[in-house]
Amino acid sequence: MNESFIEGFVVVLLLFVLWMLLAFLPTRDLDENARRRVRDLAIVGLILWISPDLKSAGILVFFYGYALLLYEKFRKGRKEL
Repeated sequence: MNESFIEGFVVVLLLFVLWMLLAFLPTRDLDENARRRVRDLAIVGLILWISPDLKSAGILVFFYGYALLLYEKFRKGRKEL
């Protein structure tokens, strides 16, 4: 295998792990239903984003999941006031 291919693969793998952490870590304190919904949208969005034909759809799904996460966090913070 080509050394630049391996380096590129490692970079892509690290970016994928970073995206997964960004999708899963902020959902820890949400209720179970919202947590599953946000994680599912983030995972499906990432899978579609990686595919060459459905890249724009993946971006939209991922950011919809992220917006839902922000909304749920806002609701939880507002409830604590």
